Amino acid sequence: MKILFGLLVGTMLAYGLLLTLPTAKKVPNAAFYGSDSVQVIAHGNGRALLPGNTLEAAINALAVGTDILELDIHLTADQQLVVRHDAIIDTTTNGSGVIAEMTVAELQQYDVGFHEVDYPELSHGGGIVIPTLASLFETMPDSRYLIELKPEETPAADALCALIKTHNLADQVVVGSFHSSVLVHFRGICPEVPTSLGQSEVVLMVLLSRLGLGHLYSSPGVSVQVPVTYGGFNILTPAIVKTAHQLNMRVDAWTVNDPQIMQNLINIEVDGIITDRPDVLRKMMN
Repeated sequence: MKILFGLLVGTMLAYGLLLTLPTAKKVPNAAFYGSDSVQVIAHGNGRALLPGNTLEAAINALAVGTDILELDIHLTADQQLVVRHDAIIDTTTNGSGVIAEMTVAELQQYDVGFHEVDYPELSHGGGIVIPTLASLFETMPDSRYLIELKPEETPAADALCALIKTHNLADQVVVGSFHSSVLVHFRGICPEVPTSLGQSEVVLMVLLSRLGLGHLYSSPGVSVQVPVTYGGFNILTPAIVKTAHQLNMRVDAWTVNDPQIMQNLINIEVDGIITDRPDVLRKMMN
């Protein structure tokens, strides 16, 4: 009993000491985040309005008031970055195949449609193809991009770094990935381009925040993208927002299409909302 009591007291003292430690070094300001208002972030370039991750969707998203274009990228067999969520083309095109095994010319033989699971009831006139990331940069050079590296391998990260530098967009891009190892690699080769947090990095930040120790988190990224709920648990809480803001980080919620949830997130002072319906969020913000 005495040993157990001693361990309990020791744990409480250690926890109390951790609470008193100073906040970890804040992340530097990123030119990417120039506004203090809640940012309208078009998920997949606004994939409920036009087929997602396409050039046409991006142009439309900007037209309805999007601040930031959120998109996903893969690397083709001819070493070109294309804007695409899935590693295969079967789900939203009239073709079949693996992107890494196809050239851009082969990919662009097929039309892109709405997602057969998310938006099977929507349709469009056809003629939309999988775009290269370069085509978006060239068409919309003044836009801001939240880009998710989908592959777990690093060649796509190398290609992305080179393309951002070619188009002088280091201040207009934030790079993310579920794979923290890919982000570690990207930060090493492209330190001038800011990143968000990978999945394991987010988990650590959330755990520390739940313990009241979020101020101790040393963040390698300027922002964090967090779901409102995951696996039945509330993830995006006011405590997470507070932790991030203490560290000078931005918090983006994904993926939110319900206006009431959007309003709740605005109330807890998130910095951005990733949505399939940027038109709805923009009307709310106005």
